Amino acid sequence: MCGRYARGRGDLFYIEPLMSDANDPRWKGQPDLFRPSWNVSPGTKQAIITPDGPRVEPWGYRPGWAVARKVPMLINARLDKSSSSAWKSMFTRGRVLIPADGWYEWLPEGGKKQPYFIHSKDGPPIYFAGLTSAKPVPKHPAPDAPPPESGTVYGFVIVTAPSESGMLDVHDRRPLVLTLEEARIWLDPETTFDEAVHLANTAGKTSDDFAWYKVTQQVNKSGAGNDSPSFVEPAEA
Repeated sequence: MCGRYARGRGDLFYIEPLMSDANDPRWKGQPDLFRPSWNVSPGTKQAIITPDGPRVEPWGYRPGWAVARKVPMLINARLDKSSSSAWKSMFTRGRVLIPADGWYEWLPEGGKKQPYFIHSKDGPPIYFAGLTSAKPVPKHPAPDAPPPESGTVYGFVIVTAPSESGMLDVHDRRPLVLTLEEARIWLDPETTFDEAVHLANTAGKTSDDFAWYKVTQQVNKSGAGNDSPSFVEPAEA
């Protein structure tokens, strides 16, 4: 799964690798969107990359029906559930990228939760396959537009896949990380549902492409103000 991640660079660091045309207005730098954070947590508003360029959305999604059933906020979407009614439309029309430097997982050690930082051996940036339920707010909404279903929370989720190899020592699921070429295909609106699911199931980044190490337990606390570049540094033995 993915319950916390780090994104500590400026906007162009994450956008430039995806650009085929430096003059494309979609990719103009928007540094206010990409505010560095080494402790990104669910519920916060974060920069994502859509086919129309970057924008900010909350990390989390809850349809209106989930409120009555007391279903908690969804922050991840399992790849093996892509054909379900909850996710199929988003796999078809709501694919986005979540740029990151790496993510955190926890193991119980000595009666406490020990965080580990997981990163690509090739270094950042990495791109999580993401889905969004949100649509851009129109500048002039129709006066007869229906209101959102009561309790609905629109935002993005991160697609997760099974872990393999040594990463099972940290967690049995991991965010789906795409190669640069896969990220471009995932983001392309012309990519069909079947093509997107096939790409996700055959994605080139495997667990063996990542490394991890212990970091400070200060990262265990989420919320405003608890953020530092030191969170992604190896903890002292």
